[in-house]
Amino acid sequence: MTRHTARRGATLLLFGTAGLVATMAFGSSAALASVTDDDDNGIGITIEVTPGPVAPAPAATTTPATTTTRPTTPTKPAADVVAPVADKPVPAEGEVDLGGILFVSGLTSVYDWSLNPLDGASETSLTVRNVSKSTFTSTVRFWADGPIGNRLGEVHNVSITDLKPGETRTVEARLDGIGQSTFVQVHATLMPPKVVDGVELDSLTRDQFVVIPPWAVAALGGIGVLGFAGVSVAQFLRRPTFRFGFRGVPA
Repeated sequence: MTRHTARRGATLLLFGTAGLVATMAFGSSAALASVTDDDDNGIGITIEVTPGPVAPAPAATTTPATTTTRPTTPTKPAADVVAPVADKPVPAEGEVDLGGILFVSGLTSVYDWSLNPLDGASETSLTVRNVSKSTFTSTVRFWADGPIGNRLGEVHNVSITDLKPGETRTVEARLDGIGQSTFVQVHATLMPPKVVDGVELDSLTRDQFVVIPPWAVAALGGIGVLGFAGVSVAQFLRRPTFRFGFRGVPA
């Protein structure tokens, strides 16, 4: 009996569920018909669809520009830039610097030989180079002394006129009366202006020792030697001769 009751309950439940489903289906069809019907007596149903929120468009992203900075070498201010300086003149070999204004060479002497032993002369020269920025005139004094300090010859005031910047000039003088003094000292004193280009200048003396062969003395000595030799030969030739016998006994 219990089993029969259960089957009956299940059958009722099944039919009830089917009826509910049919009712719901019929109601939905009627509602749809009323929506599509154009009759004035129909029930108008308006369905308003509200659009959902629109998502904002993503903002455009910009990539920052990349700049490259190169190191630069700092430049010196104009005040610190030193202009190249021209090479300063330097004395040549044998020259003497006189205040950075004049370069003065040593003396050159050439002996002028003479048959007269009391004559003879020295041709003496001096070279001067102007390394200043000015043109000026100087004078030179030449003289020669003998072996015991005796004055042999002298020439005053040999002029170097209008010596221009960068110019080199040679001055010379003939010192007579040198003779054949064997050992002679030749001198030359340069006398420039007192001031050139703001530089005070003093006189400058150059010296040279000269050996002069005493040709006359040597010649006289040679003549004396030859004379003595001649006399000796003559005396030898004048000596008497001796005769010897057969056995070496004088006759």
